[in-house]
Amino acid sequence: MSRLDQVVFFSKSDAIGPHMLGKAERLLNQTMDFSALDLNGLLEFHHIHQYFEHGLYLSYWTEQQIAAYKLVVKEAFVALRKFFLGLTAVDVLAEVGQLSFDNRENFWQLYRYFELYKKHDRSVFTAILAANPIHIRDILSIEKLVDFYNLELRAFLLTYEESAELLLSHYEQKHDRPSPYNFPKSLSDADREAIIEAYLGSAEPNLNYIELAKSARTIKLSPKVRLKAKRVAASITSEVLTDDNSIRMGVAASLSEKQTEPVIFEKDKNGDTIAVYGAAYLNKLQTEQQLFGVFSDLFLYTDDEGLISLVNKDSEMDTLEKIFMQAKNQYQKGILFERKNMLSLAQLGVFSHYLKHSGRSIEALIESFVHTFFKDQTSMAGLVFRMPAPGLEPAEKIRLIAPEMDYLLRQFKNFISDSAIDHELLRMDSGQLHFSELPSSVAKKYIYASHDTIRLLQHWFFDPTSILADRQDDMENRQTVFYRLVNQHVTIADFEDYQLPYLQQMITDGFLRTDEDGKIEIVDPMMVFIAGKLRINGCISYWHISEVFRGTLDRLVDEGFLKVSDRLLTTEEVSYLNYYLNMREFSNGKDLRNKYLHGSHDREPEQQQLDYLYFLRTLIVLLIKLRDDLMLKMNHAN
Repeated sequence: MSRLDQVVFFSKSDAIGPHMLGKAERLLNQTMDFSALDLNGLLEFHHIHQYFEHGLYLSYWTEQQIAAYKLVVKEAFVALRKFFLGLTAVDVLAEVGQLSFDNRENFWQLYRYFELYKKHDRSVFTAILAANPIHIRDILSIEKLVDFYNLELRAFLLTYEESAELLLSHYEQKHDRPSPYNFPKSLSDADREAIIEAYLGSAEPNLNYIELAKSARTIKLSPKVRLKAKRVAASITSEVLTDDNSIRMGVAASLSEKQTEPVIFEKDKNGDTIAVYGAAYLNKLQTEQQLFGVFSDLFLYTDDEGLISLVNKDSEMDTLEKIFMQAKNQYQKGILFERKNMLSLAQLGVFSHYLKHSGRSIEALIESFVHTFFKDQTSMAGLVFRMPAPGLEPAEKIRLIAPEMDYLLRQFKNFISDSAIDHELLRMDSGQLHFSELPSSVAKKYIYASHDTIRLLQHWFFDPTSILADRQDDMENRQTVFYRLVNQHVTIADFEDYQLPYLQQMITDGFLRTDEDGKIEIVDPMMVFIAGKLRINGCISYWHISEVFRGTLDRLVDEGFLKVSDRLLTTEEVSYLNYYLNMREFSNGKDLRNKYLHGSHDREPEQQQLDYLYFLRTLIVLLIKLRDDLMLKMNHAN
């Protein structure tokens, strides 16, 4: 029997289960002579046994059929046990070499179950690995075998060319489910580092794993090895990414002296987007608040809910971006995130140029805005904040801004807690301030999903890859279920046969219903709409949404579908700020605050100027968040 015809058990929740059980049915209906089957044939029945063990059967099987099939599988297992217990050392070496791919994992599970490791000499195991090194992945998933063959596995891993990839995948790579691997206790930290260092010096190391080594957190690597990983990654990248096999991506911003429109988007000869901003429009903005408002209202550093729009959003990444190998502790960055990053820096550069041409500086504007808004309009008397002189070098500016920004946030936190700023009290606490700890001045600031039902609604109604979405080949033009139900007259007949079981499940679960004309309707459209909004940003700013929806939000919170946060920043915003300023959360963070405070920053003037723009932008988005929070308090005081 070919591998394509074989019954294979993958997992209890795998959607291919019914198809595999259909194959199993044809096999179970045959008259079998189990004594005549080879090991691969017997192991196929063990796959069927695993389906039955998890209570998985075809829906139309009768109780009598199930009972009869169980007897067949039981008979197969008896034959399998006899086969395993009769294996000699020579037999094992031969049989392992003939195993099909889908039977390797089952073989080693049964090798442990029947305790063949106690029967055979350790040299047999060593010989198996030497002849079949690919089996290491299946062996490492069985803790009992890893513990028993502790020293043998260490010796193997120290010389196996793919050991570094196994280690990095297990300890550093981000997985949808926990890694199945176990490693021998005798494999020390020094062993792990030696394995990875040797891999970095090998003929063809994989760039994906080098990137994992470069930002490793769980595996303890010395700065020397990290630097080697960084240099090897840079070397491979420069060789691989050429004009012929890479995609150019660019955005730009410019200033037009006579343009009265706020912004006009154009395309250059390379097809890149250029945002042209009107100096004549900016000239009409007279006050500090109006000028500072350019960052949120014109540059769109924040959206209409006051959320930082520059963060990386899962909803803005396509499927291909999401399946690329990622480290567990890395900040994920999609193509759209990089475009937003480049454009926002260009906008900052254009606005700085405009202010300088007008006889001002961006540093002076920010300092003036802080004092006029926070001190004069929000009664934060005694607030202290000072920007560096515009003529200083970028590195010196960062070193001066960092503590000022930190102290500004401490003052805000003190003001929210005590309705006043007490500098003497603040001097008593020199501990590190975390962005996640900053309070909001309003209750019920953000709403998050807290129940799997919301995530289920997001997938079924809004995911273009959902099995219920229409099947157009062009992914960009696929219509989601929500769009179809809201904008079209849709009946059950409009769905394909393979979609009907899933559609019926949504009706059974109470998400959909049909009216007397057969039209499919959403049972709770407000709830589904809110699930869709949560899919976009991960949260909803409670006081920025209409009162009608706030009522539904309150209901869903009471029902346990949603939860409330009273923090200044969303979880995505906290991660965004941590990525740029420190290494608290991410191994690939830019760590700008600590690098410049401790003198470990890049010495190139161009990089220092770029880092200053990053830091300046970070300060600006924080000020926008503070302003928005206090404005919400004033507007919704009751």
